[in-house]
Amino acid sequence: MLLQSAGWNSWILCAKPEVVKKGGRRGDVPNIMDLIRRVLLLRAPREDNEHDPYQQIFAEGGIDATSISPLSFDFLNLEELYAHITHPEKYSGLVFSSARTVQAVEKCVSRFSSLEEWQRTLQKDWAALPTYTVGTATASAARDLGLTALGEDAGSAVNLVKVIKEGITPGSKPLLIPRGELAREELTKGLNQAGISYEVDTVYQTISSPTLEGNVERYFETAVPNAIVFFSPSGVSFSADVLKRLNTADIRFISIGPTTTAAMEEQGYTVAATATKPNPETLLKTILELRDKVS
Repeated sequence: MLLQSAGWNSWILCAKPEVVKKGGRRGDVPNIMDLIRRVLLLRAPREDNEHDPYQQIFAEGGIDATSISPLSFDFLNLEELYAHITHPEKYSGLVFSSARTVQAVEKCVSRFSSLEEWQRTLQKDWAALPTYTVGTATASAARDLGLTALGEDAGSAVNLVKVIKEGITPGSKPLLIPRGELAREELTKGLNQAGISYEVDTVYQTISSPTLEGNVERYFETAVPNAIVFFSPSGVSFSADVLKRLNTADIRFISIGPTTTAAMEEQGYTVAATATKPNPETLLKTILELRDKVS
């Protein structure tokens, strides 16, 4: 299996990893490393490694970063989503919490119509409405569909609600929110408190990647990281059993956002640092600041 890594690409042979020593919290080590040179990112890499923003940014920062996805996805209810997407006049805008939800729109359009038809008709109507997004990857995916992305620097669903409140008032048409079945309720709770109406479409379910265990074991055999970054609570959950079987005593654990931090702490991790925004620049800055603290 070819793992994507900033600065190198190689085939990795599989061997049995070490078993982590029992006792204590993972990541809570008395003798911390003086440098963070190699980082494992628990995220789905882009198929084109040369244009993966995390790979590019980390390579420029002098850190060897490898991306392994802990998750896989099955799309759901695309016909229902398409029925809503074809009536933009009923909504005041769209809300995307992940690039996966944007992909669901693209898939439903491709399945029940065509992207050419989208570009001829629906794109113009939706582009005239605000599309609220969390994170640069989500915003980029939305713009690729020709949509007007707002809020990418909000950093979290809670902060995105503040952005939405600036443009949407109580009594407006509902927002359309495609989301995954494991979506947390911070966004909808905030909209409820603001009196902003919305409609939710559950468009994908999250499952553990069938290749996660093998990919992680092969990576650890050849390149034990100084730090592991978790990108979502579901990534924490689905990778927990795999990482528990490895020797992670000298590894620092880093999170993207407060909800991921909470999920990590529930699993017994000591969180060394939290990136406040889900983008490669903020994450790299967080890691470099951590490296400066421990060097």
